[in-house]
Amino acid sequence: MRYIFMLLVLVLSFISGFYCLASAEPSKNYIAVNEGADTKRILAIFEEISQVPRCSKEEGPISAWLVRWAQERNLAVKTDKFNNVIISVPASRGYEDRPVVALQAHMDMVCQKSAQSTHNFSSHPIQLVRDGELLRAKSTTLGADDGIGVAIALFLAENPDVERPALELLFTTDEEMDMSGAAGLASDILLAERFINIDSEAEGFVTLGSAGGVKIEILLPLNFVPLTTGIEAYTLSISGLKGGHSGLEIDKNRPNANVLLAQALHKAPPLQIISFAGGSADNAITMDSVAVFALPAGSAPALQEKIALFEQELRQEYSDETNLEVALNPVAELPKKALSLNDSDNLLGLILAIPQGVYEWSKTFPGLPETSNNIGISETRDGELRLVVFHRSFNPQRLAELAQKIEATAKMSGATSKRRSEFPTWPPNPNSVLYKKALAAYERAFNSTLRTEVLHAGLECGFIAEKYPHMEIISIGPTMRYVHTPSEHLFVPSVERILLFLRGLLKDL
Repeated sequence: MRYIFMLLVLVLSFISGFYCLASAEPSKNYIAVNEGADTKRILAIFEEISQVPRCSKEEGPISAWLVRWAQERNLAVKTDKFNNVIISVPASRGYEDRPVVALQAHMDMVCQKSAQSTHNFSSHPIQLVRDGELLRAKSTTLGADDGIGVAIALFLAENPDVERPALELLFTTDEEMDMSGAAGLASDILLAERFINIDSEAEGFVTLGSAGGVKIEILLPLNFVPLTTGIEAYTLSISGLKGGHSGLEIDKNRPNANVLLAQALHKAPPLQIISFAGGSADNAITMDSVAVFALPAGSAPALQEKIALFEQELRQEYSDETNLEVALNPVAELPKKALSLNDSDNLLGLILAIPQGVYEWSKTFPGLPETSNNIGISETRDGELRLVVFHRSFNPQRLAELAQKIEATAKMSGATSKRRSEFPTWPPNPNSVLYKKALAAYERAFNSTLRTEVLHAGLECGFIAEKYPHMEIISIGPTMRYVHTPSEHLFVPSVERILLFLRGLLKDL
């Protein structure tokens, strides 16, 4: 039945690309002078949010900021042990008898920065930069995923001119890593009957379903041995890749730096790994990875030849990766220990044995990944290799099968594995009143059709649907691109459109 629903939804869809976004010279003021007053206010709220540290797992400061925001406006607010924040907002005059509506966004962000950046996410505010119709950050992720959703919800709550029923603002924690905030949310804390998630990334679309996912942490014990004489050490780095969201961009055949690095070193002249590291977020396709290794003196020319050929093949296969850099450099001071040849080969073999990218395409929905996996984090530390992989699927059976395959692969290499988190599929309901009213409100506002989609990315809506089976749920949001990367940007005019749409929809509800 779930797939019949999804097929109905997809028939309604006319999936197209994002807006073609033009870029201009940066402005000193991130708010353009011709911005509408409402959009200016939303961006001002977003700027306030951007001053507060809010990496996943470190949401204490932003949770406290949201509580103060509510208290300053005499709004009822409560938190739970997961630092989720729930703010109750009375209905506007004349709408007191309408059913309560929940607006939800997650307060955390993916903290990624360029290789040259010295930004400290724990203490430095995000530096906003305006490029014409785009808003981005200086050398870091912008955090519009999902700070702009938080800002829109706060604006709708504080603005006395918005005609709307009573609202529950739900701001969750840790969405970007484990969804532990939504997973830990009590099943009786919300009064709302309708739930609007503001965490989608393409204005003009309404999301009505999303994939489930499993994250697995793999630990491979490593045996370091003393290096003998007649050894040289080198670093090999692969950097400058586009990366991207491991759900939304996994279908674009973007390379993963962890995998490319393992491919480059696998079956190279015999070498001993000293360290291997790449990626800092399991839900981002790894952009940069670096290994330090030792090899017998005199082996460097053969390795250089192999790496040069490998780089040439990469540039042919991934011609759009124009910023790709492959760098092989000698290490001045030789480390004292490294992995044995066998352990080095086992480490590389494990990374290459784990599927990366689209694992299976949907037979029901052409062009949509059914199941995928991403090797988001790799690091050697404390005598072990740590890998964090993240796989997704619309099909719970396929999700379980891939998880079991990865666990079996780890075991064969001598590694242990642990499922760090799981989140459920959000099955679409095209018959809900909320969904139908959303279609009508958008048509009325813009005289155009609101397109419907289901996402390979996971949304917290799956937990809400699981905890509140009768809740009507949709997800919307302004247009963003390159989320989870330092190139992340927000298309500002789409904020105004989302706001106009939400104003009409809340009035209808």
